[in-house]
Amino acid sequence: MARDTRTRIIEAALELFSERSYHEVSVEEIARKAGVSKGGLFHHFPSKYELAKAVFFHYLTQWERELGEVMEKADGPEERLRVLVGAMFDFVSQNQKLYRFFLEFYEESLKRGEWEEEWREMAERYLEMIEGLLRDAGVENPRVRAFLLVSLIDGFAFDYLFLDGDVSVEEAKRETLRMVLCR
Repeated sequence: MARDTRTRIIEAALELFSERSYHEVSVEEIARKAGVSKGGLFHHFPSKYELAKAVFFHYLTQWERELGEVMEKADGPEERLRVLVGAMFDFVSQNQKLYRFFLEFYEESLKRGEWEEEWREMAERYLEMIEGLLRDAGVENPRVRAFLLVSLIDGFAFDYLFLDGDVSVEEAKRETLRMVLCR
């Protein structure tokens, strides 16, 4: 069975947004790559921005689902934290183009003054999850450390993508966990 049209459009858009900037990709290019007319694309997505939003949530939802499945198998809060930190670093290192698109989409949302509440809710959800894992692992000041962990990973992602540092992802995972867990 052929993939549905909406999914083909999302996948085509992600591929093009990842290769070039969101602003450089035209709706016509996306439609052509997806094998639909421009009108067909607009039938599913009223604007390029709405399509970018769908791309973002499609892949974020997929990643959250996969992460949840792996975390369920982990034994105890510390192991779940190791899985989470590993997955976050791996996502950045293995999906650099996708992560760049996410950063660009976030910037576009801020410029438009849209989605501020949604971004805040998403960030709060992650912070609460990490805070709970840290609390369950017996770590002091779990809220502060959760905030610092997210900030550290965001900073690593930026440096990894744009500065081509010589720090290995595995070393970064180990040191991050050591700092957060104080072990």
